[in-house]
Amino acid sequence: MKLNNSEINDLSFLLKTLYNEYITPQYFNQMDVLAAYLKVIMIKLANVKLTEDIIFDSQDYILYRKFMDILSVEYCKYHAVSNYSEMLNITPRRLSEICKRCSGLSAKEIINGQIVAEAKRFLQFSSITVKEIAYKLNFKSSEQLSHFFKKNTKISPLDYRHKFIKIEF
Repeated sequence: MKLNNSEINDLSFLLKTLYNEYITPQYFNQMDVLAAYLKVIMIKLANVKLTEDIIFDSQDYILYRKFMDILSVEYCKYHAVSNYSEMLNITPRRLSEICKRCSGLSAKEIINGQIVAEAKRFLQFSSITVKEIAYKLNFKSSEQLSHFFKKNTKISPLDYRHKFIKIEF
């Protein structure tokens, strides 16, 4: 992957910040902070790869980036493609077509992926209950979250959590 100077500077800063956070004395939410920095780094790298691999209409890319920006803030509140398409003043079908061209995934797959990633983060790095996670991610019940999570990962939230608790570091 080839990075331009700006991308190198951005990633160097993030990696140094991540490392500095890692070497500080441990505190209660330190794993959440480390996970957040890793998430930002992964998003930055994915964007570099995306712009390297795909050549497409710049207007579509701008809409795709706006969608991703909105999603990164609103995924806890909104789970439907129509919510995001309304914010972008385009049809849900158009948003899915843009997402498919830019990322290879439909808008719904991207939204679900964001929600699953956040649920996994909560399950791995916090001790809050599945019910609390469901509430934070705007599901009506823990059962609804469990069904969604299992549908998207083939494993229940509790089984997923137990899988990581058994791993020794």
